[in-house]
Amino acid sequence: MSFPKSTHLPEVAGDIALVPATGVLIVDTGLRSVQSFTVTLAQAAAADAASVAGILGDPLSGGNTKLTINTVKADGVTLGSVAAKVAWLAIGK
Repeated sequence: MSFPKSTHLPEVAGDIALVPATGVLIVDTGLRSVQSFTVTLAQAAAADAASVAGILGDPLSGGNTKLTINTVKADGVTLGSVAAKVAWLAIGK
Protein backbone atom coordinates (compact mmCIF):
# COMPACT_ATOMS: atom_id res chain seq x y z
CA MET A 1 0.00 0.00 0.00
CA SER A 2 1.31 3.43 -0.87
CA PHE A 3 1.21 6.09 1.79
CA PRO A 4 -1.76 8.46 1.58
CA LYS A 5 0.59 11.40 2.10
CA SER A 6 0.01 14.30 -0.29
CA THR A 7 2.78 15.05 -2.78
CA HIS A 8 1.62 18.68 -2.98
CA LEU A 9 1.16 19.29 0.76
CA PRO A 10 3.60 16.91 2.46
CA GLU A 11 2.28 17.75 5.94
CA VAL A 12 -1.20 16.41 5.05
CA ALA A 13 -2.31 12.79 4.70
CA GLY A 14 -5.73 11.26 4.26
CA ASP A 15 -7.82 8.68 2.49
CA ILE A 16 -11.16 6.92 2.41
CA ALA A 17 -10.63 3.51 3.98
CA LEU A 18 -12.85 0.47 4.38
CA VAL A 19 -13.03 -0.56 8.02
CA PRO A 20 -13.69 -4.32 8.08
CA ALA A 21 -16.57 -6.00 9.91
CA THR A 22 -14.32 -6.33 12.99
CA GLY A 23 -14.85 -2.59 13.52
CA VAL A 24 -11.11 -1.83 13.75
CA LEU A 25 -8.62 -0.64 11.13
CA ILE A 26 -5.06 0.60 11.71
CA VAL A 27 -3.71 2.96 9.06
CA ASP A 28 -0.18 4.27 8.58
CA THR A 29 -0.52 8.03 8.22
CA GLY A 30 2.82 8.39 6.44
CA LEU A 31 3.63 11.22 8.88
CA ARG A 32 6.26 11.02 11.60
CA SER A 33 4.46 13.42 13.90
CA VAL A 34 0.70 14.09 13.77
CA GLN A 35 -0.55 17.38 15.21
CA SER A 36 -4.24 16.90 14.46
CA PHE A 37 -6.54 14.34 12.85
CA THR A 38 -10.18 13.76 12.06
CA VAL A 39 -12.27 10.72 11.14
CA THR A 40 -15.84 10.58 9.85
CA LEU A 41 -18.17 8.09 8.20
CA ALA A 42 -18.02 8.31 4.41
CA GLN A 43 -21.36 6.55 4.01
CA ALA A 44 -24.81 6.65 5.55
CA ALA A 45 -24.86 5.57 9.18
CA ALA A 46 -26.38 2.17 9.96
CA ALA A 47 -27.25 0.48 13.25
CA ASP A 48 -24.14 -1.71 13.01
CA ALA A 49 -21.86 1.20 12.02
CA ALA A 50 -23.42 4.38 13.42
CA SER A 51 -20.35 6.41 14.31
CA VAL A 52 -16.58 6.39 14.11
CA ALA A 53 -13.72 7.21 16.48
CA GLY A 54 -9.98 7.55 16.02
CA ILE A 55 -7.11 6.84 18.38
CA LEU A 56 -3.67 8.19 17.57
CA GLY A 57 -0.80 5.86 18.40
CA ASP A 58 2.57 6.91 19.75
CA PRO A 59 5.09 7.58 16.99
CA LEU A 60 7.52 4.72 16.48
CA SER A 61 11.21 5.54 16.76
CA GLY A 62 12.23 6.63 13.26
CA GLY A 63 8.87 5.55 11.87
CA ASN A 64 5.45 6.89 11.05
CA THR A 65 2.49 7.48 13.33
CA LYS A 66 -0.39 5.03 13.07
CA LEU A 67 -4.07 5.87 13.47
CA THR A 68 -6.56 3.31 14.79
CA ILE A 69 -10.04 3.80 13.37
CA ASN A 70 -13.00 2.17 15.14
CA THR A 71 -16.59 2.02 13.92
CA VAL A 72 -19.18 1.87 16.68
CA LYS A 73 -22.73 0.49 16.73
CA ALA A 74 -25.74 2.69 17.53
CA ASP A 75 -25.46 1.78 21.23
CA GLY A 76 -22.31 3.95 21.33
CA VAL A 77 -20.19 1.25 22.98
CA THR A 78 -19.95 -1.91 20.87
CA LEU A 79 -17.53 -2.08 17.93
CA GLY A 80 -19.19 -2.07 14.53
CA SER A 81 -20.01 -5.41 12.94
CA VAL A 82 -20.28 -4.48 9.25
CA ALA A 83 -17.71 -3.08 6.83
CA ALA A 84 -17.93 0.70 6.60
CA LYS A 85 -16.23 3.45 4.59
CA VAL A 86 -14.45 6.02 6.73
CA ALA A 87 -12.73 9.23 5.64
CA TRP A 88 -9.69 10.26 7.64
CA LEU A 89 -7.31 13.23 7.52
CA ALA A 90 -4.10 13.83 9.46
CA ILE A 91 -1.97 16.97 9.64
CA GLY A 92 1.59 16.95 10.91
CA LYS A 93 5.11 16.51 9.57
